[in-house]
Amino acid sequence: MNAPGDEGSRSPVARLIASLRLAGRQTLHGWSSSLLVLTLIVLPMAVVTAALVYVDGRQPTTAERIEAQLGRAQAWLAIVNGPDPSLQQYLDQPEWWQIDRSDDGQPVHEPRPPVDDPVRLLTDGDSGPAEVIEIGEGDVTAETAGGIAPVAAVIGDAGAEALRGRFDLHEGRAATAPTEVVVSPGALERLGASVGDTLTLREPAARYTIVGVLSRAEDPDAREVVFLPGTAENRALQSDAMLTRWYLPARIMTSADVETLNRAGVIVFDRSLVADPGARAAPGGAEALPWSILAVLSAVAAFAGYLIVLLAGAAFSVSARRQEHALAVAASVGATRGDVFRIVLLQGTVLGLAGGTIGAGAGIGLGVLALHLFDDGAAASFWGVHVPWPLLAAVVAFATIVGTIAAVVPARAATRGEVIAALRGSRKPVRVRADRPLWGTLLLVTGVAITAIAGLWLAAINAEKYVDQNDARRILCIWGIILGPLFLQVGVMLAGHWIIAQLARVLSRIGLAPRLAGRDAAAHPGRIVPAFAAIAACAFLASVSLGSLAVVGAQQERGWWYGAPVGTLSVYGWIGAEPGVEPLSAADIRATEARAREVASATDPTSIGTLWLPLDPRVYDASGKLVTNSDATTVLPQVQRYVSCDDVVQGECLTKAQSFVQGGWALAVVAADEIDTVVGRPLTSAQREAYRAGGAVLLDRSYATSDDVLVLNKLTVADADGAWERDDLRPAATTRVPAIVLDDGRHRERSVLISPAAAERAGVVVDGGPWQVVAAYAEPPANTARDAVWRDAAALDSRALNVSARYEDGPPDAALWLVLVVGVTAVLVVAASAVALGLARVERRPDDATLAAVGGSSVLRRGIAGWQAVIVAGIGMVTGVSAGVLPVWGVSMASATMSNPPLFSDMPWGWLVFLGVGLPVVIAAVSWLVPPRRPDLTRRTAIA
Repeated sequence: MNAPGDEGSRSPVARLIASLRLAGRQTLHGWSSSLLVLTLIVLPMAVVTAALVYVDGRQPTTAERIEAQLGRAQAWLAIVNGPDPSLQQYLDQPEWWQIDRSDDGQPVHEPRPPVDDPVRLLTDGDSGPAEVIEIGEGDVTAETAGGIAPVAAVIGDAGAEALRGRFDLHEGRAATAPTEVVVSPGALERLGASVGDTLTLREPAARYTIVGVLSRAEDPDAREVVFLPGTAENRALQSDAMLTRWYLPARIMTSADVETLNRAGVIVFDRSLVADPGARAAPGGAEALPWSILAVLSAVAAFAGYLIVLLAGAAFSVSARRQEHALAVAASVGATRGDVFRIVLLQGTVLGLAGGTIGAGAGIGLGVLALHLFDDGAAASFWGVHVPWPLLAAVVAFATIVGTIAAVVPARAATRGEVIAALRGSRKPVRVRADRPLWGTLLLVTGVAITAIAGLWLAAINAEKYVDQNDARRILCIWGIILGPLFLQVGVMLAGHWIIAQLARVLSRIGLAPRLAGRDAAAHPGRIVPAFAAIAACAFLASVSLGSLAVVGAQQERGWWYGAPVGTLSVYGWIGAEPGVEPLSAADIRATEARAREVASATDPTSIGTLWLPLDPRVYDASGKLVTNSDATTVLPQVQRYVSCDDVVQGECLTKAQSFVQGGWALAVVAADEIDTVVGRPLTSAQREAYRAGGAVLLDRSYATSDDVLVLNKLTVADADGAWERDDLRPAATTRVPAIVLDDGRHRERSVLISPAAAERAGVVVDGGPWQVVAAYAEPPANTARDAVWRDAAALDSRALNVSARYEDGPPDAALWLVLVVGVTAVLVVAASAVALGLARVERRPDDATLAAVGGSSVLRRGIAGWQAVIVAGIGMVTGVSAGVLPVWGVSMASATMSNPPLFSDMPWGWLVFLGVGLPVVIAAVSWLVPPRRPDLTRRTAIA
């Protein structure tokens, strides 16, 4: 806008004050738009502030760290190494110690055994040895409500008054007698006991009275720990002296004391030295927020700022157009273009400052609430409320800058209008700039081209033999795959107005509602383009996250080794290998397997099966030398998928000689009536009878020939032991077994299952060998049932036969994370769409009134709203989702040489289609269902 008047006739300060006053009045006058912008700024700034308060609350101050380590004691000592004259520690970070090492990483000084008792190195002058409280760690087996379970043990006087703060008493009192113990809250719940009850230990056998509930500072409440008295019997449980701490209640350590103890292989945590380490402080600030966390929060803030600029800019654009008349009045009485620009720009500054301040205040409360909600009892989960005021000031400043930037484009647009036209209320049609479509199209094509070229080049590099993972070409391709999609998105945003204009031409042929919706969108690019750009950014991150989670989850599942079908509980019996132990007879091993079946039967399974593993005749001495008679034989399944190392470009190789012994661990003998339980799915009657008659079930196709036959080779132990160093190997005998291949892509520890008849024909000996009992359930067994199996399996354990239990629950499931990502994306996209569509309805009110005045029906007006939702959400989601697929494709290409690479075929296409197509359809349907506001038929707008 232009008006007469000399900008220099008033001082810059006076003009700034006047502009600020008018900006404040316009902000209050257009309170609805201001409230929207304020909300857009407050929400992300509150989240960032809450994250800062939450993270800082999980970072200890020096005083808090000292109390958690020492309680009220003065120092502790710990053994970390044998005596070494070069060992040195940092005074404020004692666990950070080092010794002199040679270039190959070996200690310069000859290693020596650790000292037994570091307290002997200390004396208090004539008073004798220093007062000390020894606290050690070990493991015990305790009786629980449902059976037995391993429990961590802390051994020593943990309830001492000098250690209050290091150990916190929650209930009852500290133990004062050798027959009394205290336990952690988690252990009390697992034991199914209460204060006053009896604790029964199996290993070592003992009974104690529970007199209190205690926890260590670093332990969450759920951690299961028993605190045992420091008797000689319990001290024997301290298998690792380096886990023991010797606490000194009163002895003050000096730097000279620390140096002496360091040379003896002992580190010291002293209260005064940690608080004031002087020149021997560890690099970096102990109380500062980690840079990695600040980097992540900065990235989140930058992304939030990007969305704010886009969406708040759209709101300012609408607000500025609604202020055209008021700004024209100001221009008509002497306001210059600079004044008009400042009036609109300062509205962003005011709202940014207000939003940042309110968001920071709200974020402090949210952060404190989060600390309380996620406090699991461990000191590290909630050290205290630490408000990082300098960082919060930076948050407020960032919000102010973001608000100001969001108003720049609308402020420039406000200065380009004509005063007379604005006073008359006419509007000039928006035209597409010729340069932006060209630049946008260029960036769009460049982004796609960079990604495609980088991906194809990477595929060509992977086809080469033995390429280093750090090869410069690979790194260049990876960067191209990352930057390409970003160029694509920027190109779409720059060419956004042109894209909308072209889309409006297409929509005009469909019907009246899409024609009007398309024209309205093309006429208001300042509102539409930022909205779909913000949606595209959210969709891009969601697409990358969904794709990464899906392909990594599938990769993890492919690499998971299943001990049994998912949802089953196994009891294992392994032959002990301790020297000097009398081995069990085959009859004793069979009897133990029968008792293990009884253990599993007590948990009410639907079925039980046993895998009998071949008895391996190979025995080695302590040096790894084979001591078995070299003429003894063993039967092993042959892997049929082998390839010479000379023929491998990238990946693993396996020679034919090695294929004879590769799968020795995979073979097991299973009865025909139990094969369904072991496999995890039912066989047909024909398959079961074929198996019973001497067949095999293969859960890994690599053991099957082209005509589905399993080859079992009888080898001497000398040949089997030397197969990895030989290129030729001839088995003593070969047995071909017809096989049923049931390969579902999962790795099973026992993937070659043969019937007893096939085992007899091939000479497979399992009598006296290891076994695995598998129990299947209709529903996952409860913890009490698992504890019962663990208890009874431990009762069967011996040095000659190691018996243990395991529940197979498979790899972690990524479905929850997929749902979470989709949910968060849906919230962001719906919010961005709501902002854009709400602004569209506000700005379209005069046109809506005109449309109603000439007979436009409510259905037509609803249709316009619905089609505008399709344009805004559809363009943004399709663009973002499509661009987000490219980095995942590139990563899968870059990882193609891994033994278990992430596969692009594992992309969650259903979820992506829902995001790209389904979510915009849902948003459009909701927009159509929300009725338009009753039109004001007294308003008219002139079109220039």
